[in-house]
Amino acid sequence: MQDEPLAAGPTTTTKRPTAGRRATSYDVARAAGVAQSTVSRCFQDFSAISPATRDLVLRTARRLGYTPNALARSLITRRSNMVGVIATGYTLRGNPDVIYAIGEALAAAGKRLLLVTAERDLPDAEALHDVLEFPLDGLISCIQLGDDEIRWIRDRHIALVLYNRTSPTIPIDTVAANHSVAAGIAAEALHAAGHRRFLCVGGPPDAPVSRDRVAGFTDRLAAFGIRHTPVIATDFSYASGHDGFLAWAKGGKLPDAVFCANDQTALGVIDACRFTLGLAIPRDISVIGFDDVTEAARPSYLLTTMHQDSVDMARKAVDLLLQRLAAPDRPVVHVEVAAGLVVRDSARLAGANSA
Repeated sequence: MQDEPLAAGPTTTTKRPTAGRRATSYDVARAAGVAQSTVSRCFQDFSAISPATRDLVLRTARRLGYTPNALARSLITRRSNMVGVIATGYTLRGNPDVIYAIGEALAAAGKRLLLVTAERDLPDAEALHDVLEFPLDGLISCIQLGDDEIRWIRDRHIALVLYNRTSPTIPIDTVAANHSVAAGIAAEALHAAGHRRFLCVGGPPDAPVSRDRVAGFTDRLAAFGIRHTPVIATDFSYASGHDGFLAWAKGGKLPDAVFCANDQTALGVIDACRFTLGLAIPRDISVIGFDDVTEAARPSYLLTTMHQDSVDMARKAVDLLLQRLAAPDRPVVHVEVAAGLVVRDSARLAGANSA
């Protein structure tokens, strides 16, 4: 394809666009004396443009302060290289490594991340509509999506992967920890060590991850004959774990073991025991969390917890998305990641060296 110069040739003077207005490809074309389509092709890596024309256009673009509009280009290529990620505020505050790992993996694949936050871990039509206003190639959802939302996304031919969530009714690519099984392992370890009075600190009642972990823990205890385990709800934050446990402690006999559906609430429970109630961890009360966030291994906590490799899971989610983009009709893939017990000092467990 030949380059397309304008009849008059390049202009002898180059005027910058009016102050406050961004330079367009048409401005560059006029200044360089080429067609607007030539400017567009000069910013494509493998287009058939002569080196001299490309150099002229790029130099002119620099003078005018022009940069290509990725959104406009996506209308032509039908690919924006942009991937949306929907996450709750808790994920951003409590486990930001997930978002960083997703962004890093996307960048390595030449994709950009568009982050949208949702208030709760529920189907969120408003957040979904916000992110889908952009021309996305794909979407990674760290919140629960309902059937209607999943169908809505599919109708727009957007690749979708659920991170640490599943869809019970619609086949969709997922990467998730074995929440129920892992929580059952925590219950078994505490029961084997002789604990008999339990308290479960869950997250929001409508959060699927919390429901699965709480159910896995209490169901396993029921199999051992402990059929009633109190459960308190939190918003998954340190403060709600701390304050929720203190409120529970005012009402009656303390448990001898506490299972928390995430690490942030577990850290709050530990500090409530130590600094408000004057209890020793784990001599007076054992505490187990879930996630194995960075703070869990700090010497001030040494939290026994269920470890899930959130960073590896995030990379797997991106890999699934890239595979779906390359082959839209490939079979649905479910990746289940096993969470394992990490024994530190916050729980009295059989065989563990606890002070």
